[in-house]
Amino acid sequence: MGNKKAKFIDYYDNGIEKEDVLPDESQYDFLLHRNYGYMDHTALSFYSRKVTYRELHQKIDEYARTLFSLGVRQGDKVGVCLLNTPEGVFTLYGLSKLGAIVVGLSPLNNVYKMKIDLDISRPKVVIVSEPLFPLLDEAIGAAETTSIFVLPIIMEDGEHTVADGSKNIDLVALVEKEKLHEVEYEVYEPNAITDILFTGGSTGVHKGVDLIGNGLNCVVKALDHVLILKPGMIHLGNIPMAHMAFGRLVLHYALCKNLEYALTLDMLPNKFLDEIIRTRANGAMGGPVHWEALIDDKRLKTSDVSFLIQALSGGEQFKAENRIAANGALKSAGCKVGIGDGLGLTETWAPTHVCMDGKNTPGTIGYPIPFVSAIIVDPQTFQVLPNEKEGLLLISGPGVMAQYHENEEETKKAFFFDASGTKWYNTGDIAMRKDNGEFVYIGRKKRNFVCGVDNIYPEQIESLLLQMDDILEAAVTKVPDQKMQYLPKYHLFVKDNSCDKEALERNIRKLVASTLGESACPGYIEYTAGPLPRTDNGKINFSLLEGN
Repeated sequence: MGNKKAKFIDYYDNGIEKEDVLPDESQYDFLLHRNYGYMDHTALSFYSRKVTYRELHQKIDEYARTLFSLGVRQGDKVGVCLLNTPEGVFTLYGLSKLGAIVVGLSPLNNVYKMKIDLDISRPKVVIVSEPLFPLLDEAIGAAETTSIFVLPIIMEDGEHTVADGSKNIDLVALVEKEKLHEVEYEVYEPNAITDILFTGGSTGVHKGVDLIGNGLNCVVKALDHVLILKPGMIHLGNIPMAHMAFGRLVLHYALCKNLEYALTLDMLPNKFLDEIIRTRANGAMGGPVHWEALIDDKRLKTSDVSFLIQALSGGEQFKAENRIAANGALKSAGCKVGIGDGLGLTETWAPTHVCMDGKNTPGTIGYPIPFVSAIIVDPQTFQVLPNEKEGLLLISGPGVMAQYHENEEETKKAFFFDASGTKWYNTGDIAMRKDNGEFVYIGRKKRNFVCGVDNIYPEQIESLLLQMDDILEAAVTKVPDQKMQYLPKYHLFVKDNSCDKEALERNIRKLVASTLGESACPGYIEYTAGPLPRTDNGKINFSLLEGN
């Protein structure tokens, strides 16, 4: 257990100066210590299945011992491509108990993007939920350095289908068969890299993020002072938990708070209300697109969601008019709490600021959470700006990443050291600090945006388009969309403006969809008669393009 005390201003409690002990232990040990006294409470529910905290820790130990018997050791990189199932939870914490490095591989990847993530991280082993096995099998191919372990989906206690493929190990079956492997667990190493997640960061370059496990513990400890759910309450487990910092944070927060985490395979916005009602969730988190799906859902007028007392949005800026409409829809079903908002990044284990209904001004991102420092600086000089001035948002705190994985160039761009030696992460976001300590999010200095539930990185699309012989120049901007948040708009300068544009656009969509996914395909295409507009220094003038 940690004994380092940290002082902070608790803006969520009338700005009182407080002191709390920062944890200093593995994710698993932090969870275990927080669960003492609650071992008979329900930890996980998965449709008809229920798992108590006592059973959770028993399973975690069994999975850790089995993985050890398969050769997983402290410091080994283990890829996980998992759905939200109890077996996925056992696996994640079993790896933490062994001291392995978890590499979060997105189940939303196509084969092209999966190969990129595997090439960046080069895991020794990959553990995959059975429905996702074909994706990983094709992405890994004939690689001899990576083994695949498969996790079947078990909807209720009992038998399960053995995974296909004689070379692939059914991990669940092996755990059930052999439970007595002796393991001498390694000594916890402070500041060790425990997780590699993937992001475009502030520059749009796809890369791995090296995260410290105890940083996640510190963020969870900070949320003790912010969020309101009590042990025994239910939290919806809809956010993908294995590859997203947001999802890992929600999982760890819920279990360390001794809640019942109601896992679901239905993650998409059109199932959000169904799962809230089915699980009777007291807490739910989603992106704006999840909450916006409630606006026109007529079922809310005849439903009762008065049990929902903590509702939070994250992942992208929540437009004011949509937040008001979603709150109105929830209120019509008896919900007495408004949807909170905030700011979070993969590089900081998700939340840095939280806007809580009743404690913060709607439309702000709220205050920095405890243990997090946030400043606004001039984007050119990095001098700290006074309140009420827009500038670049920098973050410092125990949840900040160690570095970008094996990418010194991008790491150097991401950090700034002030005169006192404090290390600040450059978010690439423009924000403003109000006189009352709240922060207002202005926009992204970086160019990436969200379409539906997917992050879109314009630089990736542009690089792909320029591989096509017919295209001389390409730029991608975003266009607001009521349903999808934003749609990509392609600005193209082509060799022959009289070419068959329908054929060209078919080829563009085929190329982009097969590599970057359907969400990266154009919502709009604009052709220019000449080269794209440039700034005085010769760069494409995106401000001018976005004004079109």
